[in-house]
Amino acid sequence: MPTPRRTGFVLGIAILAPFAAATPASTASAGPDPFGACPPTWRLISTDTFNGADALARSQGATTDGTSWYFSWQGGLQRTMDVDGTYVPEAVGTWPPQQAVSPSGDPTSTNHFGNNHIGDIDYGDGTIYAPFEDGGEGNLNNPDYQTPYIETYDAQTMTNTGAYPLDLAYHAAGVPWVAVSGTHLYTAEWDMPNDRINIYNLPLNAATSADPPPQILQLHYPPSLGPNFHLNRIQGAKVSGDVMYATRDRNAPGDPDGQDKSVWAINLTTGNVKELFDIKPGVSSELEGLALRPMADGSLLHVLIVMDNQEDPTDPDSAKIHVEFRHYAPVADPSCPGRRDRGRPGRVE
Repeated sequence: MPTPRRTGFVLGIAILAPFAAATPASTASAGPDPFGACPPTWRLISTDTFNGADALARSQGATTDGTSWYFSWQGGLQRTMDVDGTYVPEAVGTWPPQQAVSPSGDPTSTNHFGNNHIGDIDYGDGTIYAPFEDGGEGNLNNPDYQTPYIETYDAQTMTNTGAYPLDLAYHAAGVPWVAVSGTHLYTAEWDMPNDRINIYNLPLNAATSADPPPQILQLHYPPSLGPNFHLNRIQGAKVSGDVMYATRDRNAPGDPDGQDKSVWAINLTTGNVKELFDIKPGVSSELEGLALRPMADGSLLHVLIVMDNQEDPTDPDSAKIHVEFRHYAPVADPSCPGRRDRGRPGRVE
């Protein structure tokens, strides 16, 4: 059984109670080419911290239309506006009624209790696209990942506008994220057992799951990653031109304690893959989704990390749970004109 993605569930237990009274396209302009002769390094410019109900509502995914920021969590979606460097909630999207199903089966055996996870979202042409899946929680949803869906929302009102089942043959390990660029929508599985990106044509229709099937982009890994490497545990992805940027809740092979996180690039023309940089949170954490948006301070990649995410809500350290929204800028290396890319991961300065 795939490892469940539980951050939002744990956050809900740990911090909803103290805040019970609280109300809770990617606009991807072309960035530097990570596969070019002079790939950039990456610099952390700033970090915004979300606590309490804000942390809960921004604990899964992020995207932008160039003006607003959109976030996802286990309970729905949120649109915020930039006001003096803060994130002011303006609209929320809830679970659509078609996702409510009658539980079936035996809770101690085979059963289905319905979808319970919203992953990383994306924006395209006035619409928010959100992936829904039925992860396992204990023995609930056994087997898991049987009903992958894309739900769409009006980007201004955040009202649900459509439901699109995905073909289980291409999502047997769930649909943890969705990315949109132009006339294409991208998905992949959590475990990445087939090392592929699924590419659907937009607009979606109710028959997306079978008519027509998605185009397939096969991924290619450099030998340095080893013969058994899979780009699994991708938590979010966004597209800029021919490059997909992806957050991975794990480092490349060699991370001694398994705590490091990483950001990757996928060439959507060749399927080539490379690690861009590591993130070392230093505490128990889970790297989540990301957004692409060029900002005045030079930042371009904006990633969500749930910090101090202790699994046991009775742990006193659970009160420390918060979400960081980290903003990274590409930094050109003036010494490398004409230098061939050696495929090594970048660094964060």
